[in-house]
Amino acid sequence: MARIRYSYKRQEFAAAMAAMKDPVAFAGTSAISEAVDIVKREGRADIGAAGFSKKWQNALRTQVYPSKRYSMEASAYIWHKIVYAGIFEKGGAIGGKPRLWLPLPTAPKRAGRSKMTPALYVKTIGPLVSIERPGKPPLLAGRIATNRRGQANKSKVTLSALKRGGAGAPSTLVPLFIGIERVNIRDRFSIREITERAAARLGELYLKHLKVD
Repeated sequence: MARIRYSYKRQEFAAAMAAMKDPVAFAGTSAISEAVDIVKREGRADIGAAGFSKKWQNALRTQVYPSKRYSMEASAYIWHKIVYAGIFEKGGAIGGKPRLWLPLPTAPKRAGRSKMTPALYVKTIGPLVSIERPGKPPLLAGRIATNRRGQANKSKVTLSALKRGGAGAPSTLVPLFIGIERVNIRDRFSIREITERAAARLGELYLKHLKVD
C-alpha cells in the first residue's frame, strides 16, 4: 500500500487561502450591490406606476454592508424613509382616535414644509368649527374672508382669505376636513416581490462577478 503525504508551509497555505478569498469577497459583495441596485430601480418605478410622487419614489433606499470594502459576509438593507409606507405594500385598515380627519380639496396642502392637518391649521391659520351631520361624516370648517357684499369665492379657496377670516375679518364657513372612523388601504406596491426576484438572481450575479486567474 502506498501513502501519499502532502507537506506544506503554513505561510504558503495562508497566502493561497487569502488569494482565493479576495475574488470570492469581490464577487459576493458585487452580486449583493447589483441586486440591490435592481431593487432600487425597479422598486422606485413600481412606486411611480402606483401614482406616487418623486418624493415617495426616492424615499426607497438601499445600503450594502460593509460600505467601503469587499466582504465574504456582505449584506444589504432595503427600507422606505416614509415610516407608514408599509401599509401600501401589504394593505390594511387605518383607524382614527376616534376619527381620521382627511383634507378636502378646499384645504391648503401645506403650511411651510409640513403637510396640513387640523392641528397645524389651528396653529398657523385660525380656528376650525365642527359641523355635525346626522347620518353623515362630520366636517371641520374654517372661516374664509368675504367681500363687501358678504360673499366668498368658495370654489377658489386661498390661503390669504382663510388667514384673514381666521384673524377676525368678516367671513363665512368653508368645509376643509372630513372625519371618518377608518380607511381601508389596498396593496399598491410590489417591493417584496421585486426583492425576491432580485435575490433569486444572486447566484447568477455572483458568477458574473467572480474572476479567478
